[in-house]
Amino acid sequence: MFDTGTVFKEYYDRYWHQRIGEKILPPIRSFIPGFLKPYTSYGAILNSLPRGRILDLGCGDGNVSQLYLKKGEVYGLDISSEALKQAKKRGIKTRQGDLNQSKLPYSSNFFQAVILTDVLEHLIDPVKTLKETRRVLKKGGRLILTVPNFARLKNRLRMIWGDPIDLLHWSKYGDEVEHLHWFTRPKLVYLLKKVEFGEIKFVPTGLPLGFFYGLMSLPQLGNFLTIVAEK
Repeated sequence: MFDTGTVFKEYYDRYWHQRIGEKILPPIRSFIPGFLKPYTSYGAILNSLPRGRILDLGCGDGNVSQLYLKKGEVYGLDISSEALKQAKKRGIKTRQGDLNQSKLPYSSNFFQAVILTDVLEHLIDPVKTLKETRRVLKKGGRLILTVPNFARLKNRLRMIWGDPIDLLHWSKYGDEVEHLHWFTRPKLVYLLKKVEFGEIKFVPTGLPLGFFYGLMSLPQLGNFLTIVAEK
């Protein structure tokens, strides 16, 4: 039988083995003025986080996860043992696991927040993972979710211009492997309601245009979609 777990682990171990040792930029650049930092991609997530126990699914090497330590204990789950070695050094409570294979290895009603940043599009069964995030959240807890926006303005224009090559990825020169799903604003709302999340809010995120689209109530045009959903 084809073992998808082994294939994915090998893929991401290779990915992180190549990345570890490269110069890593901070999640929020130091040159950005303080009043604008809450509207950057990761600043918007940090600004939406409640205090308490936080789970970062697909935490990778912890470069971003360490940002959330300002709000409480941060737990990180990732398939790559290579990445988790680095995340642990950064103060993340790590566990190895494959989101495509099994239930989350955490108790129900345990976390104040679960973060899925650029992860959902990589999974075989996104609905199963969303159900599991809801299970491990406390009542009133928050799921903070960010995905590339398939319907971003650039993709719409490429379709008009007759250049639809590799719209599932950031570049037509990508490896055509990592992204398994595309997401739009209506699709995300549908999936979150399907697994019975309550209030769903789109957060303006990404400078400069993403934040502008959010202010204009047009987040469906930005490069990313950032959602805060409550249990």
